[in-house]
Amino acid sequence: MIPTKPGILRGYAKAVKKIYESGDATEYSYRKPLQSLLEALIPKEYNVVIIHESKRETFGAPDFKVTTPTTIVGYIETKKPEINLDKLPKKDKHQVLRYRERLENFLLTNYKDFILYQDNKEVASVTLLDENFNLIERNIEKFNRLLERFLSKTTPKIKTPEELALFLAKRARILKDVVLENMDDNEDLVGLYKAFKEHLISTMNKTEFADAYAQTIVYGLFMARFTLKEPLNRYNVVFKGIPKSLKVVHEIFKHITSELPDYLEWIIEELIAVLNNVDVDSIREKFRFGADGSDPFLHFYEDFLATYNPELRQSRGVYYTPIPVVEFIVNSVDELLQDKFNKRLHDKDVTILDPAVGTGTFLGVVLDRIHRNVKGTLFQVYLKERLINNIYGFEILISPYLAAHLKLSMILDQWGIRLGDNERFNIYLTDALSLTRPPEQAGLFEKYLDEESTKADEVKTKTRIFVIIGNPPYDVKPSEGWIAGLMRDYLHGLGVEKERAKNSLQDDYVKFIRFAQWKIEQAGKGIIGFITNNSYLDGLVHRRMRQSLMETFDEIYVLNLHGNKRRGETDENVFDIQQGVAIVLFVKLKEGKHKAENCKVYYYSVVHDAGALTRYEKYGFLRSNTVREIRWEELIPEGPYYFFVPKDLSLGKEYGKFPKLDEIFLDRNYGIITANDSATLAFTRREMEQRIKDLLSLPEQQFKNKYAVTDKNTWTVKQAKDAVSEDLKKNFNGNLQAMLDLRLQQVLYRPFDIRWTYYLPKSDGFFRRPVFNIMKHMILGENIGLVTGRIVKKGQFKHVFVTKLPIEFSVLSTTTSEVGYLFPLYRYIKNELTGKLEKTPNIKPEFIKVLKEKYGTTPEDFLYYVYAVLHDPKYRKRYAEFLKIDFPRIPLYNKETFEKYKKIGKELVELHLMKKNIPVDIGDKIEGDNLEVEKVKYDKKKQGVRINKTTILLGIPEEVWNYTIGGYKVIEKYLKGRKGRKLSLDELEHIYKVVEIIKRTIELVKELEKIEPKFD
Repeated sequence: MIPTKPGILRGYAKAVKKIYESGDATEYSYRKPLQSLLEALIPKEYNVVIIHESKRETFGAPDFKVTTPTTIVGYIETKKPEINLDKLPKKDKHQVLRYRERLENFLLTNYKDFILYQDNKEVASVTLLDENFNLIERNIEKFNRLLERFLSKTTPKIKTPEELALFLAKRARILKDVVLENMDDNEDLVGLYKAFKEHLISTMNKTEFADAYAQTIVYGLFMARFTLKEPLNRYNVVFKGIPKSLKVVHEIFKHITSELPDYLEWIIEELIAVLNNVDVDSIREKFRFGADGSDPFLHFYEDFLATYNPELRQSRGVYYTPIPVVEFIVNSVDELLQDKFNKRLHDKDVTILDPAVGTGTFLGVVLDRIHRNVKGTLFQVYLKERLINNIYGFEILISPYLAAHLKLSMILDQWGIRLGDNERFNIYLTDALSLTRPPEQAGLFEKYLDEESTKADEVKTKTRIFVIIGNPPYDVKPSEGWIAGLMRDYLHGLGVEKERAKNSLQDDYVKFIRFAQWKIEQAGKGIIGFITNNSYLDGLVHRRMRQSLMETFDEIYVLNLHGNKRRGETDENVFDIQQGVAIVLFVKLKEGKHKAENCKVYYYSVVHDAGALTRYEKYGFLRSNTVREIRWEELIPEGPYYFFVPKDLSLGKEYGKFPKLDEIFLDRNYGIITANDSATLAFTRREMEQRIKDLLSLPEQQFKNKYAVTDKNTWTVKQAKDAVSEDLKKNFNGNLQAMLDLRLQQVLYRPFDIRWTYYLPKSDGFFRRPVFNIMKHMILGENIGLVTGRIVKKGQFKHVFVTKLPIEFSVLSTTTSEVGYLFPLYRYIKNELTGKLEKTPNIKPEFIKVLKEKYGTTPEDFLYYVYAVLHDPKYRKRYAEFLKIDFPRIPLYNKETFEKYKKIGKELVELHLMKKNIPVDIGDKIEGDNLEVEKVKYDKKKQGVRINKTTILLGIPEEVWNYTIGGYKVIEKYLKGRKGRKLSLDELEHIYKVVEIIKRTIELVKELEKIEPKFD
């Protein structure tokens, strides 16, 4: 119990008041009375020490630390008496919030008011002194209870990996924050940062460096705690705890043996104190690898990241691979080595590389597999004489690099094996996809970084690698340097698709496959075992990639694990990601290349028989199977696509005779790509006009607040404002109305859903890509455009619509691969002699000739015909597989058939352009008086759509509700696009017009189905 001592408290009040009234007090002036008060009030049996941490004004060290000889009790942060703790200045608010989140027991005071936070929650508060610094005696007991609660919270002895991960993550966040805030004033940190940029990651920013530094220190201390037999301190960590063979890490830790600034010293000392209080034996026992088919270190790192920075792994595409996946790959590779090469993983000439090693899970499982194969003390002989030299890994992030070394050493430790000071695995800190630049600095740290890079480059370019395994990261960015040269092979022959391929083929996982392919080509023989994004199995722009792989390898085994939410797959992914994944094993039996057709490709889908599987069912499948047990289906991939998934392409020759849309039309392109839909598109002209006026007149923050705008993607208020201001000044001489009349344009946003935007013909704050070269033809004069897709990833082909307006990129689907392409019927070309715009067909002259000879028809009639064909269920069904992989091909039936399709197609076009007058009466259709869209749901019983709890739109048949264009159920998408808005009368009438249009469309499609098409 804290004793009641009013006299001591009154003395404290007088001391604080005297300092305040002196007129020249700083925040520090009050700390001595507070420390004296606490030391006088807290009984000796608590055995606490109150340490005044800060030696000078710093941003990052709490003012007091309260400890016992064995543990940390908590922290106290002080502010000046005149500061209101409920309305802290911005800098103080940020600091206090950080301490609340990162420190389990934190007391905040301005010497009058005291607020106690425990586990980021305010648990107690009291005002001890009034505004005149008089003791409020009625609050003495309340203050005592607050103090007792503060003293009762101590850092417990950590006994589980989960507790340790949570604690280390919180302290790592503090360390990262203080490094970032103070590094410009610290020469050592600036030097380390420059070295990392120069020798490892040229694009590294200060935030990424602070993150790398914090994780390195935390994991280095963690490693030392499990290495040393004595308590940690800042000196033995360096000279005994960090292996000398890890020179880069060793050099970083030398920095902490010097005199550190307060903001670093207190947090590093705290980490050491808590790690010294860890029950090492208990945790070491829980870190036993492979005992129950698990990787406890992986779970530890996942727990750490979940608290430290859950976005980190996403930003760099870092995903830690589940053990069943890793074991399947490693075990299958070992079996293929036996069956195809009469070798094993531990054989002398079997070199193994993980080019994206992460925390070392794959190499850990390799060691475990070899340990099972090689019994007894013989394993240690193999390890020292062979495995240490045969196992390689690359990792670009220093914290996983360090964790990988720690994990492998702990795996060996559980088998009673320890590496010597100068022994290490060949896991290098390097970017697997680049070669070292010539060094420009000669410092010791830079020298060690260069040593790592030089050894890694030797492995990349010279060392013969027989087995490459791993889980490459997913991160789209341009190829540079050495890897860019290798990637040209995958771009070969793609023609006009190269631009789009730059995204799909610039994903890091594709580059890692290309790198691994090249390494095995250099070796002449070998195996790759990867788990990656599975989009390359059937992606259109990946066709040369697949062909190249078939030309290199003799056997390819594809285990499709699915889990692609973007394609509408309902099974669970083995990772926490949206993109589907596959395990692929590539086997090269002999040197040299061969024809793609000579490669045997085997395929198995984990869900093709069983339907949707849970993640754990997939793990079960992987645990109970290897490459030997699976009943593979042999595929016969054929050019030009070479699909690695089953496809029924038996009608390929028939379908291939038809002209493709991009062979018929001269110009086409995908839709406008906005930088931020919510900010750059409006429902009405008036809304968009007002937004532009506000953009030009309101302060940036006020504009953001009014329109709930967040600066995301590439859109920023400032950028847009600058672009509009320049346009107004340059092209309209300041005439705002003239500018609005020209620049405000309608856009087909979704089927039957038109929005307004401010449309500049160049990339600006509103658009990443305005695609003016195509969209101008829909603006400069009257026109019709066919809208369709090139690739269908989800479901069947329903991706066709018609427009008289520019289109938005996702007009047919929010799936990025199912983009909407616009084929204008006419182009508006400026005559260089007359200066006038001339309307000319956007159809290739040679095809116009065919149309005139075959049908004697106009471009409009041909568009009607095409539109009808693409809506015909017979056509969609017969050519379903082909319609998923490229622009549709159009069969040229005989003239009689042409006329039948044209007639129905014309009515469909006029319906979908809403040219026909469709009278609607909504008087009895609306049940309820709340027209705000909240939650959209179909009511089968009432044949209507509920937009909130009380209102339903009646008279909408279920087949109309289910009618889909592209990836959207039309009525549902229109309503969901207005969530949070009150439907206007115009919008209600529009909905019911669309209902009638869809009803008639369904009837016309049934008529199309009756047509028996004939060729000449």
